[in-house]
Amino acid sequence: MSKKLLLLACIIYFVVIPMGNALKVSVAPSTLETYVNEPAKFVLTIKNDGKSTDGFVISVSGSHLEWMNLGSYYVKLNPGEERTVNIIFTPRNEGLYEYEIYVFSISKQEDVKELSVRMKVLPERIFRVEKFYVDKKGDKLEISVSLRFSRRGKIDAIFEVLDRDGRKIKYSKMSRELEGEKTLTETFDIGNLMADTYTAKVTVSNQKYSITKETEFVIPPVHNIVKVRKVVSNPLSDDIIITIRNSGNVVENYVLSEDIPPKEAVIFDNEPSSAVLEDNNVKYRWSIQGLAIGKEIVVKYSISRVPKIIGWTMVFLSVVGLLGLGVIKVRRPSIKKRYMRKRNEHLIVLEIKGSLTRELKNVFVKDRVSPLGKVIRQFEGPKPIIRESESGTELIWRIGNLKPKSEVILTYKVKPLIEAQLKMPRAYMIYKTDDKKVKVFSKQLILE
Repeated sequence: MSKKLLLLACIIYFVVIPMGNALKVSVAPSTLETYVNEPAKFVLTIKNDGKSTDGFVISVSGSHLEWMNLGSYYVKLNPGEERTVNIIFTPRNEGLYEYEIYVFSISKQEDVKELSVRMKVLPERIFRVEKFYVDKKGDKLEISVSLRFSRRGKIDAIFEVLDRDGRKIKYSKMSRELEGEKTLTETFDIGNLMADTYTAKVTVSNQKYSITKETEFVIPPVHNIVKVRKVVSNPLSDDIIITIRNSGNVVENYVLSEDIPPKEAVIFDNEPSSAVLEDNNVKYRWSIQGLAIGKEIVVKYSISRVPKIIGWTMVFLSVVGLLGLGVIKVRRPSIKKRYMRKRNEHLIVLEIKGSLTRELKNVFVKDRVSPLGKVIRQFEGPKPIIRESESGTELIWRIGNLKPKSEVILTYKVKPLIEAQLKMPRAYMIYKTDDKKVKVFSKQLILE
């Protein structure tokens, strides 16, 4: 090999006219570790810092040069030009090896640069990591590592999920005896994690060495406040129980608002933060600060019937006198649809009332929005199933069973896409009785 280099140098020497050049060289890294039968790369950088074009010859000395693959033995550089040459070794034996790298100028043979590199070769690894990847599917996180084995061997694989401070929040370990190409996968449930940046990590090891791979992944914020309103009636009062639950993954601040006619006698278990008279109703507000993930708070108040008992008694006696037997007509289930305008948006309110005496089973509420309106996907109460099509947007709430005298308030926001009146179709409620399926409709709305 040295004879070929000498011959090449002589040919270039007689072709290239010596002009006097400056040579600058560097190599990185100067020391590295590798394993038997695994490539190790040194990158040699050569720069012509002179004023004319020159050629440069590269030579390497040391033991086991048959392991070496030199990217180029000769480079020709214009003034100021720089080039890199890869020197790759694939060692066959373990040990410590030193090599000398020579670079000399053709036009100025006394301009020779010498660099030393060192390569530590460790025993052959029975496995290598070919691929490491993370796949987040909803509330599940899959961490996978693909391994290639040179021979059969036993390994331990540790899968971890760390928070941004490096604290371990998920952990799993498996031991396997494998050969050939194998992929190990572990799945973690991350549905209870807060919105933040996390690290997925895997460490594969045997008794001699280990390999660690890691990557970051992000859990985006999910805002989901679930509001459930329940009315429990007794002869003296209507007890309203409102449960606010944070079903998202961030701590929330929330304001609960209830409109109550001023003539009603209200008794609060939880005193409201404020009370303001608006639109012939008193608007009571409860400010809920720092509602933690998965936590809920209950607001309860009662509307007393005592002031009305005498009047109700007289009405009842009048009915008894007029009808003889005096039977109170059972209230039929109903759905009412109304709206309130807030700037360029409309708040649609669906009031669902159950039967006075019967439990309604498998209750569904459906509503539709014209293609000329856009549903804003922020809901203060129960979240609907949303289906979009060319004919508009359909919203479906699955209420389940509705107990006697129960009421449910459903709300959503609509933003008109044109400056004109927006006609809203009738909403309807579907429920089952003992022997049939019943559908009840609301009135139509025109949003102005």
